[in-house]
Amino acid sequence: MTELQNFIDDMRATSSSTDKIAIISRSSAFIHKVLEYTYNPFKQYYTTSKTCKKNSDKCYYDSNDLYPFELLDSLSDRKFTGHEAIALVNGWVANTAYGELLYKILDKDLDIRVGDSTINKAVPGLIPTFKVALAQEYKEKCDWNDSWYASRKLDGVRCLAVTDFEGKCTLYSRMGKELTTLNKVKEAIEVTNITNTVFDGEICLVDENGDEDFQSVMKQLRRKDHQIENPVFMIFDMIHKPDFDKQKGDLVLSERLRTLRGWFNGRNIIDSTLRYCQQYEITDDKHFETWSKLSSDNKWEGFMIRKDVGYEGKRSKNLQKVKKFYDAEYKVIDFDIDNHEVVRDGKSETLKMLSQVWIEHKGHRVKVGSGWTQEQRLQYMDGSIVGKTITVQYFEETHNDKGGISLRFPTVKIVHGDKREV
Repeated sequence: MTELQNFIDDMRATSSSTDKIAIISRSSAFIHKVLEYTYNPFKQYYTTSKTCKKNSDKCYYDSNDLYPFELLDSLSDRKFTGHEAIALVNGWVANTAYGELLYKILDKDLDIRVGDSTINKAVPGLIPTFKVALAQEYKEKCDWNDSWYASRKLDGVRCLAVTDFEGKCTLYSRMGKELTTLNKVKEAIEVTNITNTVFDGEICLVDENGDEDFQSVMKQLRRKDHQIENPVFMIFDMIHKPDFDKQKGDLVLSERLRTLRGWFNGRNIIDSTLRYCQQYEITDDKHFETWSKLSSDNKWEGFMIRKDVGYEGKRSKNLQKVKKFYDAEYKVIDFDIDNHEVVRDGKSETLKMLSQVWIEHKGHRVKVGSGWTQEQRLQYMDGSIVGKTITVQYFEETHNDKGGISLRFPTVKIVHGDKREV
């Protein structure tokens, strides 16, 4: 542990990226392994130091048990879960020199102020990166001579289905967090025996009106020991895994779509779990306006336009979202409570509950009072909502009567918690 502590002290003593790279480069294989287990986004341990400390009464240790990295692998593979996992971690913390290290790795943070790019400059390829194609907001007219494709903007949750050389499929959020509640999607892909491929799309749940139910899919994705009964994976891109891994590919969108359509048709996929997200070429301004009218008339959230270029695993102007409503993420900085009339068990009663929260938008306080469920208003009236990350949907940026910047029709769309994971 002395070696590790010296490494952490050296890293904390400098703010220079060059110095940090040099320190990592000359460090031992053990230190490199610690970095890998801490910062690898594909290694998830499904518990945190906070959870373990909260359940300190659950503690088990046997000197013949696993070494720390073996224990971490077992947590990642879900061989140990729940109280058993917590007890094993607490046992290690209490009885071994690696205890505090285990907590740091679980929390994915050694507090040495580095990211995967710095680590990989020192030890190339040590930390696998998980970066996906992200859209910019549509702000100015495109040159339609360049060939663009349009599709409806779905109100679901981004999902990347990654298959290995054996056809085993793993599902990830856009943040690189493994999604474990989608076995139906996983099985539907694995049965096709496709290998070394990444499918990019959105997980949707469709309500009785045929509309995507964003709140429901987010809620179910987070549930432990749960499988979503009828998920729909709307696939809008198909990428060769080596191109995805290096965040760049030469095969243009039209060719990738042709391959994707061929995959659907050739495999005779009739399971409604997997669906092809149809995309249409935009050729001129009139065609673009037709899409704008379709979006408005059908009350879509908006539509996406994609340029016919090679894959880019980053936010790019070659992928744009045209939206009637916008959304952004904020930290809740304050809250208000008030009396609300509610009906419970067939009886009307007045209860104190959350009325609105306050966020900061471009340095200005903005209140968000719409979109909260009764359950959420009761849950967060104690102030526990402060500090949590929320997604707020709004129509446009505007100004209040005092000249400050505000948002028109702000509505909470989802409460992420301490940070966004999906």
